[in-house]
Amino acid sequence: MLPEHIVRSISFVRAMCSLSSWFTGQVGDGRENALLEHVRQTSAKGDPQSVLQAADAYSQRTWFMNVGNEKGALVDAAVRDRNPKVALELGTYCGYSAVRISSQFQQPESLLISIEKSPPNAEIAKQIIDHAGLSSKCEVLQGTLTKRVQDVKDILKKFDQQFIDFVFLDHAKEFYLSDYLLLKNEHLIGPGTVIVADNMGFPGSPKFWKYLKNAEELETVSHKCTLEYISWVRDTVAVSTYKSGF
Repeated sequence: MLPEHIVRSISFVRAMCSLSSWFTGQVGDGRENALLEHVRQTSAKGDPQSVLQAADAYSQRTWFMNVGNEKGALVDAAVRDRNPKVALELGTYCGYSAVRISSQFQQPESLLISIEKSPPNAEIAKQIIDHAGLSSKCEVLQGTLTKRVQDVKDILKKFDQQFIDFVFLDHAKEFYLSDYLLLKNEHLIGPGTVIVADNMGFPGSPKFWKYLKNAEELETVSHKCTLEYISWVRDTVAVSTYKSGF
């Protein structure tokens, strides 16, 4: 049997070369459904950390575009520091980061709105989030931010919130800038909002990086790291804070 790191690297290359992912959001080899079954069979129901550990363990041989444990620790810290009442995630995939984010909430009434374009992924994510016992803290909306922006507004109104406190960008990289600008122009983010952008190193989001370097309303810190589960690919997580006066 080949060593885990070699099998994982082959799985990563297959995922990067998959045409199916462009159309369905899934690699096309059934790994997403296999992850769901693995989590159900090997993790304790109602235990978020057990769910994350199960997903990480499965990813040692089959690569997944979860945020992973190294970068996930950066996300955890940003959530704890901001202590959000309403958070937003763009790009749910199988629900790994949704579990990480919502498990860090300190306020009992806090909610994560997680938007996922792929219907099959959204359904898998809902089941994994439910298995982790976090359905009351995470609402998965199928679609795109453009199509679900009114739902986000309605949830903010329900929570008597003017702005989203925390945003995690982990969807198609070409939409990072346009979706950030949509949030900004719709006045859904404001002073104190923290925006965490994954995969700014690989595969990268050049337009958003250029914007961040010149954005007067944002204070950004970049964290050098490696790609989830692949130590030989360098990556960067950008953590930005929306400043007052804009």
